Amino acid sequence: MTSPAGWYPDPEQPGQQRWWTGVGWGGQRMPAAVPAPPVAGPPAPTGATRTRRLGPLHIALLSLVGALLLVSAVGGAFWAMLALVALVAVVIGVVALVRGRVSSLGIRNRGIAAAVIGAALCLVVVGGSANAAIHPVGPRPAALLSAPEGTSVAKPSATPSPTPTDVVSEVTEVVEIPFAVTEVQDPNIDVGQVVVTTTGVPGQQTNTYRVTTRAGVEIARELVAQLVSVQPVAQVTSVGTRQPAPPPPAPVADPAGGGCDPNYEGQCVPIASDVDCAGGSGNGPAYTPGPVYVVGSDVYDLDRDGDGIACDA
Repeated sequence: MTSPAGWYPDPEQPGQQRWWTGVGWGGQRMPAAVPAPPVAGPPAPTGATRTRRLGPLHIALLSLVGALLLVSAVGGAFWAMLALVALVAVVIGVVALVRGRVSSLGIRNRGIAAAVIGAALCLVVVGGSANAAIHPVGPRPAALLSAPEGTSVAKPSATPSPTPTDVVSEVTEVVEIPFAVTEVQDPNIDVGQVVVTTTGVPGQQTNTYRVTTRAGVEIARELVAQLVSVQPVAQVTSVGTRQPAPPPPAPVADPAGGGCDPNYEGQCVPIASDVDCAGGSGNGPAYTPGPVYVVGSDVYDLDRDGDGIACDA
């Protein structure tokens, strides 16, 4: 119960009057000179806060709010309804802040009204954020944005994605065929010599593939044809096997002192009217042992087979 500000009998000191501010007792006292006015005084302060009973209006409002929150929770719109109730509480708090109080709702001063507004604003922010997180709003279709007011726009039906088709094509590739490397023994080359007698050349081969693609991505490849357009040439390396001829022996001096013919080396071929190979069928008069190397003119016809070596049989 509330009373306007004024002097009332002091409940703590009989015979005294105490100033009532309209909200609570003040510290000013004065003697009670006249009987107290016949109006209902404010409630006497006690050590414990007096419990206020809920009136029919309070019960009806709380029941309505509880029912709305319960129904919205079942329908999945709890946070939206909570934000709406909090918004209504903000409006009530603003009215109480302007008027100074709303006694029927328990808002007895502007401090309580400000507290109600702050708490209600927090609930509006929390409820709105939670509802936006649970039910995000997607971008509005361009067709709906451009439609004039009052006209209905048919919602586009969901078009199924087309099934990608396979595309089959033929692809050719030219690849290099490596050449082989072989070695042969060559009696025309001295032992220890290695000569590349044929240079290797790689060949070329054309491969044809059947390629299957789906949505631009290759999923299968099959070889259908091979064609050798350039045959490879094998590289041949010759390894010498021929033994070199032994060096000619030092010339032997003619015991008769006639000297040796400079057209021959290895053995002394005397300078005479005729020289034959010793042990042969010639009749001299001079003879020479073999073998004899012809280094000039075969004046005595000693090299019958023409290989440069005389008296070698």
